[in-house]
Amino acid sequence: MSQPLPLPEAEDAPVTLPRTAWWDMPAGTDPARRHRAYLAWPEAPPPPAGYPVLLVLDANAGFGTAVDSYRALTWRNTPGRPAPALILGLGHPGGAAYEPAARQRDYTPALPGTDPATSGAAAFLGFIEAALLPALARRHPVDMGQLSLFGHSLGGLFALRALLARPGLFRSLVIASPSLWWGEGAMLDAARRFAARPPAAAAGTRLLVTVGGQEESDEGPRGAIRAARRMIGNARELAALLRGAGLAVEFAEFPGEDHGSARLHALIRAPRFALPRAGDPA
Repeated sequence: MSQPLPLPEAEDAPVTLPRTAWWDMPAGTDPARRHRAYLAWPEAPPPPAGYPVLLVLDANAGFGTAVDSYRALTWRNTPGRPAPALILGLGHPGGAAYEPAARQRDYTPALPGTDPATSGAAAFLGFIEAALLPALARRHPVDMGQLSLFGHSLGGLFALRALLARPGLFRSLVIASPSLWWGEGAMLDAARRFAARPPAAAAGTRLLVTVGGQEESDEGPRGAIRAARRMIGNARELAALLRGAGLAVEFAEFPGEDHGSARLHALIRAPRFALPRAGDPA
Protein backbone atom coordinates (compact mmCIF):
# COMPACT_ATOMS: atom_id res chain seq x y z
CA MET A 1 0.00 0.00 0.00
CA SER A 2 1.35 3.40 -0.95
CA GLN A 3 2.14 5.84 1.80
CA PRO A 4 0.85 9.44 1.83
CA LEU A 5 3.41 12.03 0.90
CA PRO A 6 4.74 14.04 3.86
CA LEU A 7 3.48 17.58 4.17
CA PRO A 8 6.05 20.31 3.48
CA GLU A 9 7.51 21.96 6.55
CA ALA A 10 7.16 25.44 5.09
CA GLU A 11 4.00 27.44 5.66
CA ASP A 12 1.20 26.82 3.17
CA ALA A 13 1.26 29.27 0.27
CA PRO A 14 -1.85 30.85 -1.26
CA VAL A 15 -3.10 29.53 -4.58
CA THR A 16 -2.68 32.00 -7.45
CA LEU A 17 -3.77 31.94 -11.07
CA PRO A 18 -1.09 32.26 -13.77
CA ARG A 19 -0.87 35.64 -15.53
CA THR A 20 -3.02 37.46 -13.00
CA ALA A 21 -2.55 40.45 -10.71
CA TRP A 22 -4.56 42.81 -8.54
CA TRP A 23 -4.26 46.37 -7.28
CA ASP A 24 -6.30 48.75 -5.14
CA MET A 25 -7.57 52.15 -6.22
CA PRO A 26 -9.20 55.03 -4.31
CA ALA A 27 -12.96 54.94 -4.67
CA GLY A 28 -13.38 58.70 -4.31
CA THR A 29 -12.49 61.46 -1.90
CA ASP A 30 -12.93 59.22 1.17
CA PRO A 31 -9.49 57.64 1.81
CA ALA A 32 -11.13 54.76 3.68
CA ARG A 33 -12.97 53.56 0.56
CA ARG A 34 -11.11 51.62 -2.10
CA HIS A 35 -11.91 49.37 -5.03
CA ARG A 36 -9.86 46.29 -5.87
CA ALA A 37 -9.10 45.55 -9.52
CA TYR A 38 -8.26 42.02 -10.66
CA LEU A 39 -6.65 41.37 -14.03
CA ALA A 40 -5.91 38.29 -16.12
CA TRP A 41 -4.07 38.52 -19.44
CA PRO A 42 -3.49 35.92 -22.16
CA GLU A 43 -0.28 34.44 -23.45
CA ALA A 44 -1.12 35.62 -26.96
CA PRO A 45 -0.08 39.11 -28.06
CA PRO A 46 -2.77 41.76 -28.44
CA PRO A 47 -4.64 42.28 -31.70
CA PRO A 48 -3.57 45.38 -33.69
CA ALA A 49 -6.24 47.55 -32.01
CA GLY A 50 -5.46 46.24 -28.51
CA TYR A 51 -7.04 43.64 -26.28
CA PRO A 52 -10.82 43.42 -25.92
CA VAL A 53 -11.90 43.57 -22.26
CA LEU A 54 -14.53 41.73 -20.24
CA LEU A 55 -15.19 43.62 -16.99
CA VAL A 56 -16.69 41.41 -14.27
CA LEU A 57 -18.38 42.96 -11.24
CA ASP A 58 -18.39 41.25 -7.82
CA ALA A 59 -14.91 40.03 -8.71
CA ASN A 60 -14.11 38.73 -5.23
CA ALA A 61 -16.71 36.05 -5.89
CA GLY A 62 -16.57 35.56 -9.66
CA PHE A 63 -13.17 36.54 -11.08
CA GLY A 64 -11.69 33.04 -10.94
CA THR A 65 -14.74 31.51 -12.62
CA ALA A 66 -14.67 34.12 -15.39
CA VAL A 67 -10.96 33.56 -16.02
CA ASP A 68 -11.35 29.79 -16.12
CA SER A 69 -14.36 30.09 -18.44
CA TYR A 70 -12.37 32.25 -20.85
CA ARG A 71 -9.22 30.14 -20.75
CA ALA A 72 -11.13 26.87 -21.20
CA LEU A 73 -12.34 28.21 -24.55
CA THR A 74 -8.85 29.15 -25.70
CA TRP A 75 -6.74 26.13 -24.70
CA ARG A 76 -7.69 24.20 -27.84
CA ASN A 77 -9.02 24.99 -31.27
CA THR A 78 -12.54 25.40 -29.89
CA PRO A 79 -15.09 26.53 -32.49
CA GLY A 80 -16.11 30.13 -31.84
CA ARG A 81 -13.32 30.61 -29.32
CA PRO A 82 -12.83 34.20 -28.14
CA ALA A 83 -9.95 36.35 -29.32
CA PRO A 84 -7.03 37.14 -26.99
CA ALA A 85 -8.60 39.35 -24.33
CA LEU A 86 -8.24 40.79 -20.84
CA ILE A 87 -10.51 39.68 -18.00
CA LEU A 88 -10.83 42.65 -15.64
CA GLY A 89 -12.53 42.16 -12.30
CA LEU A 90 -13.78 44.85 -9.96
CA GLY A 91 -14.37 44.09 -6.30
CA HIS A 92 -13.30 45.29 -2.87
CA PRO A 93 -10.30 44.82 -0.58
CA GLY A 94 -10.43 41.91 1.83
CA GLY A 95 -11.26 38.24 1.67
CA ALA A 96 -15.06 38.35 1.79
CA ALA A 97 -16.86 37.23 -1.37
CA TYR A 98 -19.36 40.10 -1.10
CA GLU A 99 -19.53 43.40 0.72
CA PRO A 100 -23.27 44.17 0.95
CA ALA A 101 -22.98 47.85 1.90
CA ALA A 102 -20.53 48.55 -0.93
CA ARG A 103 -22.70 46.70 -3.46
CA GLN A 104 -25.77 48.71 -2.41
CA ARG A 105 -23.81 51.95 -2.70
CA ASP A 106 -22.04 51.26 -5.98
CA TYR A 107 -24.65 49.35 -7.98
CA THR A 108 -27.88 51.24 -7.25
CA PRO A 109 -28.81 54.59 -8.84
CA ALA A 110 -30.04 57.54 -6.85
CA LEU A 111 -33.78 58.09 -6.91
CA PRO A 112 -35.79 61.06 -5.65
CA GLY A 113 -35.62 61.00 -1.88
CA THR A 114 -32.69 58.58 -1.66
CA ASP A 115 -29.32 59.31 -0.09
CA PRO A 116 -26.60 59.66 -2.78
CA ALA A 117 -24.13 58.20 -0.27
CA THR A 118 -25.97 54.88 -0.41
CA SER A 119 -26.99 54.99 -4.09
CA GLY A 120 -23.88 55.92 -6.02
CA ALA A 121 -24.13 54.09 -9.35
CA ALA A 122 -23.37 57.31 -11.25
CA ALA A 123 -20.12 57.81 -9.33
CA PHE A 124 -19.22 54.15 -9.76
CA LEU A 125 -19.71 54.29 -13.52
CA GLY A 126 -17.64 57.47 -13.58
CA PHE A 127 -14.88 55.67 -11.68
CA ILE A 128 -14.87 52.84 -14.24
CA GLU A 129 -14.66 55.19 -17.20
CA ALA A 130 -12.35 57.88 -15.82
CA ALA A 131 -10.05 55.89 -13.51
CA LEU A 132 -10.21 52.11 -13.95
CA LEU A 133 -10.04 51.88 -17.74
CA PRO A 134 -7.14 54.37 -18.03
CA ALA A 135 -5.28 52.43 -15.32
CA LEU A 136 -5.80 49.26 -17.34
CA ALA A 137 -4.61 50.96 -20.54
CA ARG A 138 -1.36 51.93 -18.81
CA ARG A 139 -0.67 48.24 -18.24
CA HIS A 140 -1.80 46.69 -21.54
CA PRO A 141 -2.96 47.94 -24.95
CA VAL A 142 -6.76 48.07 -24.84
CA ASP A 143 -9.34 48.27 -27.62
CA MET A 144 -11.78 50.78 -26.13
CA GLY A 145 -14.29 49.87 -28.83
CA GLN A 146 -14.43 46.28 -27.54
CA LEU A 147 -15.44 46.68 -23.89
CA SER A 148 -17.91 44.28 -22.29
CA LEU A 149 -19.56 44.24 -18.86
CA PHE A 150 -20.87 41.39 -16.69
CA GLY A 151 -23.11 42.03 -13.70
CA HIS A 152 -25.26 39.70 -11.59
CA SER A 153 -28.16 40.57 -9.27
CA LEU A 154 -27.59 44.18 -8.14
CA GLY A 155 -24.60 44.06 -10.48
CA GLY A 156 -27.03 43.21 -13.27
CA LEU A 157 -29.09 46.22 -12.26
CA PHE A 158 -25.93 48.32 -12.56
CA ALA A 159 -25.15 46.84 -15.99
CA LEU A 160 -28.59 47.95 -17.17
CA ARG A 161 -28.02 51.39 -15.68
CA ALA A 162 -24.67 51.60 -17.51
CA LEU A 163 -26.43 50.82 -20.81
CA LEU A 164 -29.08 53.48 -20.23
CA ALA A 165 -26.70 56.15 -18.93
CA ARG A 166 -23.74 55.57 -21.28
CA PRO A 167 -25.01 53.76 -24.37
CA GLY A 168 -22.13 52.73 -26.57
CA LEU A 169 -19.53 52.56 -23.80
CA PHE A 170 -19.87 48.78 -23.63
CA ARG A 171 -20.14 46.83 -26.86
CA SER A 172 -21.64 43.82 -25.05
CA LEU A 173 -23.35 43.41 -21.68
CA VAL A 174 -24.32 40.30 -19.74
CA ILE A 175 -27.20 41.22 -17.45
CA ALA A 176 -27.52 38.20 -15.17
CA SER A 177 -30.52 37.80 -12.83
CA PRO A 178 -30.97 41.58 -12.61
CA SER A 179 -32.62 42.90 -9.44
CA LEU A 180 -35.29 44.79 -11.36
CA TRP A 181 -37.57 44.73 -8.31
CA TRP A 182 -35.25 47.29 -6.69
CA GLY A 183 -36.74 50.78 -6.20
CA GLU A 184 -40.23 49.46 -6.99
CA GLY A 185 -39.19 48.70 -10.55
CA ALA A 186 -37.55 52.08 -11.24
CA MET A 187 -34.93 50.68 -13.62
CA LEU A 188 -37.47 48.65 -15.56
CA ASP A 189 -39.47 51.86 -16.00
CA ALA A 190 -36.28 53.56 -17.20
CA ALA A 191 -35.74 50.73 -19.69
CA ARG A 192 -39.26 51.26 -21.04
CA ARG A 193 -38.49 54.95 -21.65
CA PHE A 194 -35.17 54.03 -23.25
CA ALA A 195 -36.85 51.51 -25.55
CA ALA A 196 -39.46 54.05 -26.61
CA ARG A 197 -36.72 56.37 -27.93
CA PRO A 198 -33.47 54.39 -28.21
CA PRO A 199 -30.42 56.62 -28.67
CA ALA A 200 -28.30 56.21 -31.77
CA ALA A 201 -25.27 55.42 -29.60
CA ALA A 202 -26.91 52.16 -28.51
CA ALA A 203 -27.03 50.77 -32.05
CA GLY A 204 -25.02 47.57 -32.37
CA THR A 205 -24.95 46.84 -28.64
CA ARG A 206 -25.27 43.14 -27.82
CA LEU A 207 -27.04 41.93 -24.68
CA LEU A 208 -27.35 38.60 -22.93
CA VAL A 209 -30.08 38.57 -20.26
CA THR A 210 -30.10 35.49 -18.03
CA VAL A 211 -32.09 34.15 -15.09
CA GLY A 212 -32.43 30.92 -13.12
CA GLY A 213 -35.50 28.76 -13.60
CA GLN A 214 -36.06 28.59 -9.82
CA GLU A 215 -35.81 32.31 -9.14
CA GLU A 216 -39.58 32.69 -8.79
CA SER A 217 -40.12 29.47 -6.84
CA ASP A 218 -42.64 29.99 -4.02
CA GLU A 219 -41.22 27.10 -2.00
CA GLY A 220 -39.27 27.47 1.22
CA PRO A 221 -38.96 30.34 3.70
CA ARG A 222 -38.14 32.93 1.01
CA GLY A 223 -40.75 31.72 -1.44
CA ALA A 224 -43.07 34.70 -0.97
CA ILE A 225 -40.20 37.13 -1.53
CA ARG A 226 -39.05 35.33 -4.68
CA ALA A 227 -42.57 35.27 -6.10
CA ALA A 228 -43.09 38.98 -5.39
CA ARG A 229 -39.82 39.97 -7.06
CA ARG A 230 -40.78 38.38 -10.41
CA MET A 231 -37.17 37.73 -11.37
CA ILE A 232 -38.05 35.59 -14.39
CA GLY A 233 -40.94 37.72 -15.60
CA ASN A 234 -38.98 40.95 -15.23
CA ALA A 235 -35.92 39.52 -16.99
CA ARG A 236 -38.07 38.33 -19.90
CA GLU A 237 -39.75 41.73 -20.14
CA LEU A 238 -36.39 43.51 -20.12
CA ALA A 239 -35.07 41.30 -22.92
CA ALA A 240 -38.19 41.90 -25.00
CA LEU A 241 -38.06 45.67 -24.42
CA LEU A 242 -34.45 46.01 -25.49
CA ARG A 243 -34.90 43.67 -28.43
CA GLY A 244 -37.81 45.85 -29.54
CA ALA A 245 -35.50 48.86 -29.30
CA GLY A 246 -33.30 47.34 -32.00
CA LEU A 247 -30.54 45.91 -29.80
CA ALA A 248 -29.20 42.40 -30.43
CA VAL A 249 -30.60 40.56 -27.40
CA GLU A 250 -30.32 36.95 -26.32
CA PHE A 251 -32.27 35.54 -23.38
CA ALA A 252 -31.32 32.42 -21.41
CA GLU A 253 -33.22 30.76 -18.57
CA PHE A 254 -31.26 28.09 -16.71
CA PRO A 255 -33.63 25.28 -15.65
CA GLY A 256 -33.29 24.12 -12.06
CA GLU A 257 -30.98 26.98 -11.02
CA ASP A 258 -31.66 29.48 -8.27
CA HIS A 259 -30.38 33.04 -7.86
CA GLY A 260 -26.95 31.92 -6.67
CA SER A 261 -26.27 29.01 -8.99
CA ALA A 262 -27.57 30.89 -12.05
CA ARG A 263 -24.64 33.28 -11.62
CA LEU A 264 -22.18 30.47 -12.40
CA HIS A 265 -23.97 29.52 -15.62
CA ALA A 266 -24.02 33.15 -16.72
CA LEU A 267 -20.29 33.54 -16.00
CA ILE A 268 -19.52 30.44 -18.05
CA ARG A 269 -21.43 31.88 -21.02
CA ALA A 270 -20.09 35.41 -20.68
CA PRO A 271 -16.68 35.16 -22.43
CA ARG A 272 -18.02 33.39 -25.51
CA PHE A 273 -20.96 35.80 -25.80
CA ALA A 274 -19.30 39.08 -24.90
CA LEU A 275 -15.86 38.88 -26.49
CA PRO A 276 -15.12 38.98 -30.23
CA ARG A 277 -14.19 35.67 -31.82
CA ALA A 278 -10.67 34.82 -32.82
CA GLY A 279 -10.18 35.73 -36.47
CA ASP A 280 -13.14 38.12 -36.66
CA PRO A 281 -12.39 41.50 -38.27
CA ALA A 282 -11.83 44.32 -35.79
